[in-house]
Amino acid sequence: MDNIDLKILHQLQTDARASIAEIAAQIGLSEPACYRRVRELRKSGVIEKEMAIIKPKNMGWPLSMMLLVELERDHSTIVNAFLSRINKQPEIIDSWFVTGDYDLVLQVIAADMEAFDQFTQQVLHKDNSVKNFKTLVVMRHSKAHGPIPPDKK
Repeated sequence: MDNIDLKILHQLQTDARASIAEIAAQIGLSEPACYRRVRELRKSGVIEKEMAIIKPKNMGWPLSMMLLVELERDHSTIVNAFLSRINKQPEIIDSWFVTGDYDLVLQVIAADMEAFDQFTQQVLHKDNSVKNFKTLVVMRHSKAHGPIPPDKK
């Protein structure tokens, strides 16, 4: 990747709906050259996915929680089986396998506290691989999906 690719990526992260013509004009590149570079960035996996980002509360999911989950054992088969189960849960919109006191961080959405309680009963309390979990209720989402900086400082 060169400086032009980094500029293209910055433009796409800022506004993925921008046309190739708009991106090319912003960075001073011809449209065909810009299109080839974007296509290569997609093909190489640098651009992993393009999707609409929707506020959960606009879809009837006003509550958002971060769950810190500790598993009974830190064994790959236990972790992989747990990840396979939770990835099927529509309430879990993001998850991270992490180091430290907890094994996973889950971002969970719910329609209300009753629905969240039902989720924890069905998904976490009934799972023997879950040792414990901590819930952090999101008060305000202060920064979402910020662009990856073009340079490593």
